[in-house]
Amino acid sequence: MNGLTYKLGRLLGQLSPSPKAPALGERELEVMKIVWQGEQLSAKEVLCRSTDSELSLSTMQSTLERLYRKNLLYREKTGRFFVYRAAVSRSQIISQLLGDITEQICDGDVTPLLSGFSDFCSEKSQGTATTEHDQVTPASPESPDDSVSA
Repeated sequence: MNGLTYKLGRLLGQLSPSPKAPALGERELEVMKIVWQGEQLSAKEVLCRSTDSELSLSTMQSTLERLYRKNLLYREKTGRFFVYRAAVSRSQIISQLLGDITEQICDGDVTPLLSGFSDFCSEKSQGTATTEHDQVTPASPESPDDSVSA
């Protein structure tokens, strides 16, 4: 590895083997986003915050159980039910995903990853700037030929 790659790798923690990010389904990811808000929540409370109004309580309980078995949630028995809280932060999951991408696509070299991320950020900010520009651009005045004569 060249010096820059080595330093960036150390900075990003990619030189030491990191655990792979767990595979998360769409529903599991939605639940994690709810739990990452920082509160201890029961299955019923998570269900109430879910955007999927078709889910049953038993489906939500199963989803929470899967996340618990993946070591992504802590749970504590409170009365007759469990309350859940995040065992890993959003930042930790992002770091694991970036590590996976670095290993799988970049053969452990963070340089292409950083270059790609830089390109992504540039495109994203240009898209945002274009959208903002489009929103504040005043409508062009009507030309004299378009006006209706009285």
